[in-house]
Amino acid sequence: MVNMGNVWDRTTEFLSENMRALLPVILLAFLIPHTVNTLIKGAAPAVPSALAQGIALICGLIAIWGQLVVIALAFAPDGGRSRAISTATGSLGRAVGAMLILLAATAVLAVPVIATLVANGVDLSTFGSGGMAQANLSGAASVFVSLYSLVLGIVVLVVAVKLALLYPVVVAEGGVAAAIKRAWALSRGIVWKMIGVWLLFVIVYFVALAAITSGIGTVIGLFADMQNPFSVGRIVVAILGGAVTAAFTLIVAAFSAQLYRAVTGRQQGVPAA
Repeated sequence: MVNMGNVWDRTTEFLSENMRALLPVILLAFLIPHTVNTLIKGAAPAVPSALAQGIALICGLIAIWGQLVVIALAFAPDGGRSRAISTATGSLGRAVGAMLILLAATAVLAVPVIATLVANGVDLSTFGSGGMAQANLSGAASVFVSLYSLVLGIVVLVVAVKLALLYPVVVAEGGVAAAIKRAWALSRGIVWKMIGVWLLFVIVYFVALAAITSGIGTVIGLFADMQNPFSVGRIVVAILGGAVTAAFTLIVAAFSAQLYRAVTGRQQGVPAA
C-alpha cells in the first residue's frame, strides 16, 4: 500500500538535496517561459494571435522538458544534472507524442458540443472574445452543451489524475501509447489518494497565485504603471506569478517521480529508457 506521507517526505528530501542542480532548470524551464508567456498574453491585441500562440507552444514544450529533467534527476540523482538533461531530451518526443494522443482523444469527445454550437450558428472563432457568452442557443441545445461540458470536464480531470504518472513512465520505461496504458494501470488502487493529493496541490497553487495577482498586484499598481503590458509593474507581477507556477510545477514533477518509485518499488538509479 502506497503511503502518500512517505512519498511527500521523499519528495522534500530530494528537493532539498538537489536544489543546486535544480535551480537552473527552475529558472530556464519554468520561471522564464511562464513569465514571458504571461506578458505576451497580457499584451493582446497588440501582439498578433499567431505569434502569441507560437510563443505559448514553445513555452509549453520547454516546461514539459523541464518536468522530464526533474523526474530524470529524481530517478538517478547520482548521475547529475547533465545526465538528467540528456535523458529528458531523449524522452521529450515520446512525452509530446503521448500528450498529442490524449489531446486528440479529448477533441473527439468534444465533437458533440462543437457540432451543436456550429449547428446553432455559433462562430467558434469568437470564443476568445466572449462569443460564447453572446451565443443564442435554444433551450435544449443550451442544456445539452452545459451538461455534456460538465460531464466531459469531470472525465478529463479524472483521466488527468489517472495519468499523473505518465511522464515518469515515459522517462523510466519509454513508449508512447504503451506509456499511457502503463500509467493508467499504475494508478489502480490509489486513484482516490491521488485525487486528494493533486486537489490539495491545485488549491494551494491557486490560492498563492490569487494572492500574487490580486493582492500584491494591487499594491504594486499603486506605485507602478500597470497599463503598459510591458511596464515594470506588469513584469514584476508576471515574475512573481511565474515563481509560484515554477514552484508548483517543480513539486508536482518531483512528487510524481517519487510516487512512481513507490508504486513500482523501484529504487534510485533506475535506468531511464
